[in-house]
Amino acid sequence: MMNQLSKGLTSSILALTAVGAIAPPSLAGFFHNGWHYAIDVGYDSIAGDLNNPGTVNYGGTIYEMFGLAIKENTTTNEIWVGLNANLPLTGRTVPTVLNGYPVPDGNIGWGDMFFDFTGAGDLESAFNTNQMYGVRFSPNNDSGALEAGLYQGVRGASVSSSNAGYGNFTIHNNAVTGSGGHPNAWVGDLRHNDSYFTNGANNQIANVIAAGSGTKVADVTIRNRDDLENEGFDLSQFFGEGDNIFGFSFPKQVDMVGNFIATIIEECINDAMSLLGSMSSNTTPNPDISEDDNTGSDTSGLLVGDFNTKGQITEDNNCAVTHNQLKALAPDAVDGDWKLFYDVQSNQWYDPPAYTGFEFEGLDGTHFHQIPDFPCGISANNRYAIQVTDPNTSELVTIRNLSPGDSFDFVERFGQAVSSFKIFGHFDNRDAENNLFDRPPFMLPAVLSQEVGNIRIRTITDERVSAPEPGTMLAFAFTLGMAAKLRRKR
Repeated sequence: MMNQLSKGLTSSILALTAVGAIAPPSLAGFFHNGWHYAIDVGYDSIAGDLNNPGTVNYGGTIYEMFGLAIKENTTTNEIWVGLNANLPLTGRTVPTVLNGYPVPDGNIGWGDMFFDFTGAGDLESAFNTNQMYGVRFSPNNDSGALEAGLYQGVRGASVSSSNAGYGNFTIHNNAVTGSGGHPNAWVGDLRHNDSYFTNGANNQIANVIAAGSGTKVADVTIRNRDDLENEGFDLSQFFGEGDNIFGFSFPKQVDMVGNFIATIIEECINDAMSLLGSMSSNTTPNPDISEDDNTGSDTSGLLVGDFNTKGQITEDNNCAVTHNQLKALAPDAVDGDWKLFYDVQSNQWYDPPAYTGFEFEGLDGTHFHQIPDFPCGISANNRYAIQVTDPNTSELVTIRNLSPGDSFDFVERFGQAVSSFKIFGHFDNRDAENNLFDRPPFMLPAVLSQEVGNIRIRTITDERVSAPEPGTMLAFAFTLGMAAKLRRKR
């Protein structure tokens, strides 16, 4: 059982992603090949055992979800959704009374998917705007929508009581951590207790479109695994692969612009996922970055509401901001100078005080695999420097002049993940020999070597970064240059 210091990750400035159990993904949970990805932990589903009435199984059950991905195809003006889970499209056939709870139709299946572009701040407030989108894609679930399709202006309803389910995420999580003995549940990109998940009537969270609400505006097309993979859906971005890989697509509507939260909750609330993403304000495909563009991060041609190559919406200063940054996690605990986060899933943003230099340390065997993207702090001209101890030689290595859009892979450089590192932000290479403290604050994504881990972070208040040896710099320049070329080809 993972508890207290077997939980979590840290940092106001860091976004933890992950290396996968299927295969180590390069950018798990990030924008990859045109798709926004959200991973989901593989231990937080719950299911009654049909072969042993009265027995309940925890983790890895038929209701387990491993993640989802969403793509905006700007050529066809379609939204594609890929689901990686164990539950079939048509749900699970069960007795009409399961462990003493009624299931009148003898089936427990998928809920409907909600797309929230409202910015209202929480699920119930979003429903109250009459601007929420809902998708019924399952042919036989308990949706209040009469047929499959995309609906605009929907409200939500709960059908958990007629599916032997839990009323809300708090009750579900208590079962996961209590009887199940697992760490806290996650809902894709969000914690189970994120303030976004407000409950409706009878303290139940909505998981289907409410009867009589919304107007159907488009049909949905069910997509199988081959369809999704031909569209670029990449299962290696997840930690696990479910028994059922499928999805759906529908025409993008004109007001589906900017940041959104997509949420899918099973009828029984035995698992759920949310994805934080952004959609462009136009349907014009982005031009490819040429191989001889050596900046790796030029966003000068992007307007407000446009995408850069990382799938991020850019603001007036051409500095990309992701929706995940706007949902940064606060520390779970403070230990002196250290900020600690517990039971944190990969690919999260964290919120200790923003600063200009940080020390990251893994706890309980947590290691860092990669920094997949150096983001903007105040401007796209920011530069970064990393200090890390080579785990093979114990030599302190300094890597400088890393720019927004670059990446750095500890495993590629050292042959293994590292347990700690320091990161500094500065304006440009004029700081190469000087104190890097007191520079623009920034946030940083990092890839962990496991699905859920523990890290802590503290600010560096007054420290000089010694200059690296020329040979070291040349080696790193070559490595980063090759990585940048490969990334642009992709």
